[in-house]
Amino acid sequence: MYSRHFFSRILFLTLLLAMVCGCSNRQFISGTKTYQSKDCIRVLDINEDEAWEIGVAVAATTFDRVQATPGTNLIHANHYGPIMGQARATIEPIELRSKTNKNLSGFVYDVYSKGSGLNRTLVPSYMASDFATELQQYIETQQIRSNVLCGFEKSYPKGMLGRATGTCWLVDSRGYLVTCEHVAGNKRTLEIVLPNGTTRTATVVLTDKTNDLAILKIDPLPEAYRPIPVALTTLSNVGESIYILGFPKGEKVGNSLKMSDGIISSLLGFQNNTTEYQLNAPINGGNSGGPVFNTRGTAVGVVSSKLVALGTEGIGYVKKTNGLALLFAQVGISPLPSINKTFAAEEIYTQYRNSVFLIRRY
Repeated sequence: MYSRHFFSRILFLTLLLAMVCGCSNRQFISGTKTYQSKDCIRVLDINEDEAWEIGVAVAATTFDRVQATPGTNLIHANHYGPIMGQARATIEPIELRSKTNKNLSGFVYDVYSKGSGLNRTLVPSYMASDFATELQQYIETQQIRSNVLCGFEKSYPKGMLGRATGTCWLVDSRGYLVTCEHVAGNKRTLEIVLPNGTTRTATVVLTDKTNDLAILKIDPLPEAYRPIPVALTTLSNVGESIYILGFPKGEKVGNSLKMSDGIISSLLGFQNNTTEYQLNAPINGGNSGGPVFNTRGTAVGVVSSKLVALGTEGIGYVKKTNGLALLFAQVGISPLPSINKTFAAEEIYTQYRNSVFLIRRY
């Protein structure tokens, strides 16, 4: 008698064969527009929901060279190998084409692979049709390994490349801001949206790629914009209540500041990373770079990423704020100390709603 495991394997192989053989003429959704190509996909405007879903289906494929073409990157895959680590979504439109398999194409992700630095991964061309149901079946069948996808979201397009959004927050009255390195990227200037809707140009002052942290600078703000206290020397405990301020889903759901809550689930992050906390709070695209508060109204973390895996919800990762100590010392920032008082969630929101900003990166 054949086992259930045997039939599961047969089903997997059948579905995989159908995908590979039937993908080259499949239509793909990019935002609200459809783009069809025989050998590749050109992602012109992919919204955050599709980006998150596609991020689940990261395949074990590495790229050994990237060839630039006007407005895009053309990726040639010459060899294959397993990928382990944190997957971080790129924000630029990418055109992918496998040199060894013309049926493979998709959206490209940055992957921090243990011991091998920065690599690229290929998402199979079977990304979606009606998307949610079929993609979920695909994921279940292939038993996609766990990957961590950062919460940096594609937002409304601007010309060919569009823009992306994240979150930053004020730590010094001279205009210094904190965000994630993957939000700041290699851009030297970014656009910051203040609560009143006006914008300021921010300069990237300092980045720490290893710890995924960055310091930005804008012109000094009025006193109504209060710097946020930061915990640099003390760590939180498992079970502590936390609150997140930021802009999940970016401008797709409006520019108003959002709050979510949860607890610290672990003092270690993805793959026992000691620079991170694990939370049970919801984290979405656009949250990256935002502050995580304890009940004393002090920032104890910086939102960085979430776990994307089959059947997994509510597992997020934030960088511990003690990782900011060296950056602050280099820039000359002396953050406000922790407040010896317990605040309700609404009090934290009211006190710091003018201190957390949306970032646009073009």
